[in-house]
Amino acid sequence: MAHYLKYYIMILLILPTIVGILLGGHWMWLGFIILFIVVVGGDALLSDDTSTPGYKYTWILELPLHLAFPMISILLVSLAWSSGSGSSDLMGIGVWLGGLFDHDLIQARNGSVWVDHLGAVIGTGFLVAGYGTNAGHELSHRLKDRTARSESRWLLSASCNADFTIEHVFGHHSRVGTDDDPATARRGENVYSFFFRSTIMGHISAWRLELGRLRKKGQSPWLVHNQMLTGYAMSLCWVGIFYAAAGSFGVMLFLGQALLAKFLFETVNYMEHYGLSRRPDMPVMPEHSWNTNRRMSSMVLFSLTRHSSHHEKPKIPYWVLDPYTSAPQMPFGYLTTFFLCLVPPLWYQVMEPRLKEWDSKYATVG
Repeated sequence: MAHYLKYYIMILLILPTIVGILLGGHWMWLGFIILFIVVVGGDALLSDDTSTPGYKYTWILELPLHLAFPMISILLVSLAWSSGSGSSDLMGIGVWLGGLFDHDLIQARNGSVWVDHLGAVIGTGFLVAGYGTNAGHELSHRLKDRTARSESRWLLSASCNADFTIEHVFGHHSRVGTDDDPATARRGENVYSFFFRSTIMGHISAWRLELGRLRKKGQSPWLVHNQMLTGYAMSLCWVGIFYAAAGSFGVMLFLGQALLAKFLFETVNYMEHYGLSRRPDMPVMPEHSWNTNRRMSSMVLFSLTRHSSHHEKPKIPYWVLDPYTSAPQMPFGYLTTFFLCLVPPLWYQVMEPRLKEWDSKYATVG
C-alpha cells in the first residue's frame, strides 16, 4: 500500500500552506518552510527509488491527479481571501471558519504585513508549480480523454500558462534536444536568459501549432475553438476572483504566484535538458534528458524525475515509467537542483564534468 500512498504526499504538503495562509501573520510562511524541509531533506536522507512495482489498483494512482484542481482551487481562493483588508471577507470564508474554530481570522489577516504576504505568494507559487503544473502535465498527455485535458488546462491557468498543453505535447516532445526546441537549454545559457527565451518562443510556437490545427479543421481562430484564447480566459477567471477579493492588490498577489510558478516550470525544463542535443532525424532516447531517482522528488512530482523514460514513452502513465539508472543523472533532487540553477557559476561548475561524460558516450557528428 505504501507504493500507492507515496503519491499523496503533495496533498499533505498543500494542507499546511492553506492553513498558514488563513491564519495570517508569519504563519503564511508555514507551507513553504515545510515543503522545503520535506523535499530537500527527504532527497538528502532517503535512498534512491528505482522500484518498478506492478500496480493492480491504478485508480488509486489516478485519484491524486484529479484531486489537483480542487486542491489548487482551495489554495488560490485562500490566497485571494488573505489579500483582503478591513471587513472584506471573500465568500464569507473568514466568518465561517472563524466561527467553526473560534478564532478571529479576519483580525489576524488584517495584521499581516508585506513579508507575510510574500511567504504566502512563495508557498502558493511552489505548490501551483509542483502540484498543479505537474499534475496538469501528466493529464495533458491523455490526448483521448477530454476531461483530463480540460483539467490540465484549468490547472495550467493558475500559472497563466495557456500554451503548455499545446507546445509541450505537440512541440517540445517532438523537438527536444534540437535547435528548434525552445524548452531545451543550450550549453552556457543561464536560467534567467533561458526563462525569457523559452517563455516567448514557446508561446509563439503554441500559437503557430494552434493556428495550424484550426486551419486544418476549417475553424475560425477567433472563436471558442482556439485553445490559446480560451486559455487566456481561464486565467482571467482567476484574476477576477482576486480582484473581487482585494482589487489591484489581490491581482498583484495572483500574478506574483503565477510568475513564480511559471519560473519554476521553466527552470525545471532548464534542468531536464540542459546542454543535451539530438539530431532531428534521431529518435528521442533516454540520453536526451537528465534523469534522477531521488525518492522524495519522485514521490511529490509523480515520477516526473524519471524524465528519460517519459520522453522515450510520453503516452504511458507516470507509475509505469522506468528509473533508467544508466541515463544521464542530475546532480541532486529537483528542488535542490532548482536552487543550484539560480547561481549560474556553480551550475556550470557542477554540470561541466557531466556534459563531458555525456559527450564521450552519446555525442554524434552532424
